[in-house]
Amino acid sequence: MSAALLFVAYRQGKHIDGLKAAKKMFLNVLPLLLCAFIIVGFIDLLLPKEALQAWMGEGAGWKGLIIGPVVGALIQGGPYAFFPLFDAVFRESVSIGTAVAMITAWGMINVGHLPYEFTFLGPRFVTLKYSIYIALPSLAGLLAALLFD
Repeated sequence: MSAALLFVAYRQGKHIDGLKAAKKMFLNVLPLLLCAFIIVGFIDLLLPKEALQAWMGEGAGWKGLIIGPVVGALIQGGPYAFFPLFDAVFRESVSIGTAVAMITAWGMINVGHLPYEFTFLGPRFVTLKYSIYIALPSLAGLLAALLFD
């Protein structure tokens, strides 16, 4: 895709501007990525795998489908922060159902957005949204566990 866009921009004589914009964006995002990877490294070292497996692993059963979405909803950051964290810390320790529930909750229920949502959308809309969203990650995790375990 990027090669095709570069080709189109080259044909229009805008490829240098596009490459400059890409360099600027890369340099702006690089410190955030470095910080995210450092944090992930320390969390991976400091969080005991046995505790993760007991609470969210294969033997955790329904607990994982409740705890996983809570953890997913509490993790802040975009995909560049979340997925390296998930890969390093959780992938080997959680069941497939818990993983699906956690990732679904991260995408749907982000508690860091609550102040903005209440301010701009109002309490009625936010209450409706979260009353619908609260059960879906656990249901998605249960469905994944039934289908893939």
